Amino acid sequence: MRRILQLKHCQIFLILMFSMLVGNTTIEGYSTVNDVLGVIGVVLFFSLLIAYGHYLYDYLPRKIKLNYNLFIINAFLTIASLIAVAILTESNKVSLTGIYALPGFYIFYAFLHTIAFPVKVLKSIELNREARLGEYIGLFFGIIFWPFCIWFIQPRVNRIAREEQAVFEV
Repeated sequence: MRRILQLKHCQIFLILMFSMLVGNTTIEGYSTVNDVLGVIGVVLFFSLLIAYGHYLYDYLPRKIKLNYNLFIINAFLTIASLIAVAILTESNKVSLTGIYALPGFYIFYAFLHTIAFPVKVLKSIELNREARLGEYIGLFFGIIFWPFCIWFIQPRVNRIAREEQAVFEV
């Protein structure tokens, strides 16, 4: 899976398009199949983010401390909650009120953190220090508009992977 850091941007784009195609495919009269396809699409999409966060974290300079465990927990909670919503609701819509909204707010935070962590790691590696929000917010929105901004993000990831591989070979 570490190979994801070395794939070309067009290959990642095709993976993302495939995950979006699978996740948005609906077959009339087969709600269970639609739920399964939606879950597969979500898992494929978030597995790319998790792979970026996991493998780029290995390249992070030792002096920079980011909370990797929180990232893994939030990524798991995000995927699990999206799967639960897809399975337990027919319309994939959830409305939480009162005290029940608190877990919903945390799930929303977990979703945002799952997106923000890989780009913060990427920017921190480039800057050789911990990146501040203003420095990686552009990359964050690049992940939100993921399929098209991969053309700008993946070459940076490739460069970091090549540089680190050259260091290990010497």
